[in-house]
Amino acid sequence: MHFVLRSKRVLTGGAIQPADIVIRHGIIEAITPHNSRPTAHDFGNQLIVPGLVDLHSDAVEKEIEPRPGAYFPIDSALVELDKKLTMAGITTMFHAVGFNDEAVAGTRSTETAARVICRIAEANREHLFVDNLIHIRFELTSFASVSVIKELIEKGHVHLFSVMDHTPGQGQFKSIESWKKFHQPVYKLSDTDSDTIIRQKQLNKADSYEVVKDILKFAASHDLVLLSHDDDTPQKIDLIRDFGVTVSEFPINMAVAAYARSRGIATGMGAPNVVRGKSQSGNISAREMIALGACDFLCSDYHPSSMLQAPYIIHRELGIELSRCFEMVSTTPAKLARLDDRGEIAAGKIADLVVIDDHTIPKAVLTLKEGTSVYNGIGCICGA
Repeated sequence: MHFVLRSKRVLTGGAIQPADIVIRHGIIEAITPHNSRPTAHDFGNQLIVPGLVDLHSDAVEKEIEPRPGAYFPIDSALVELDKKLTMAGITTMFHAVGFNDEAVAGTRSTETAARVICRIAEANREHLFVDNLIHIRFELTSFASVSVIKELIEKGHVHLFSVMDHTPGQGQFKSIESWKKFHQPVYKLSDTDSDTIIRQKQLNKADSYEVVKDILKFAASHDLVLLSHDDDTPQKIDLIRDFGVTVSEFPINMAVAAYARSRGIATGMGAPNVVRGKSQSGNISAREMIALGACDFLCSDYHPSSMLQAPYIIHRELGIELSRCFEMVSTTPAKLARLDDRGEIAAGKIADLVVIDDHTIPKAVLTLKEGTSVYNGIGCICGA
């Protein structure tokens, strides 16, 4: 199957410029001068960018349990979320499936998380539109989940692996009060329950070093990209670097983010933080971090549609070139995930493309996955 997309605004070669995109059998065959091909689907001045690559999203949890205690079947939840991803321009999604301590597990219990991962892997092979991949998030005191996680890795279900530490007094939860404020309504905990859990987490953390070291070594031996979550000190950056971690997600402050990058560790923040203008947990603003050159990429965190809106907000509010803004949600995350076949509009890359109408609030009007239309808000595209 062969066809051409044309626009006066195509993100290719590091710049937004007029071009024709020649697609054959799901691959970008060539980028040629604008209007150089005899026939093409001409999108005028609409922006064409690479399909967005989302390294971290727990949106699947909300699709399964949109309200506390209201559970939907995993298979139907995956189908519905997959459709939403196509409309958000996301063609590669890493579902950040968490494994928590059993006392505050919910959808992140070992059994539920493993079941969700297996269903995603199967559905991705069989019928989902975009690439639905797995990013395991391991709470460092979730000792009971280690053997299950290793089995999932051995089966080839896992693509990214991160370590998170939600012990009160550091990281995302700088105080016991902030931990309680977040966890008590979500998990219906009393003060007594919370105090018991906190004490146990603090005790278990002392034993977590060897567990984390072992599981990260195991993940690395299976060629997984390693990440860390909510890093809050230079000392932690040095530790995770020694463990082979290459990406720091949601560093707590500017000093830590800058130190991570100085040590060769990439940093990422949430696109919702950019769109809202502040962190949901009261930490540093992603806009501030980007302005100071301390953020390499954005992920959707919990809100996939923010991935499409964030580049425009960065461009408008910070004056950064729109091409660079879109690289933060496509080219850079693809490289960090070692997905060399996507993230760019270039010859030889798979034809994951998004056409955006941005004359008002930006919206995807066409999303192609390997040259096939998976979302079409404009009518028939013959051959796509």
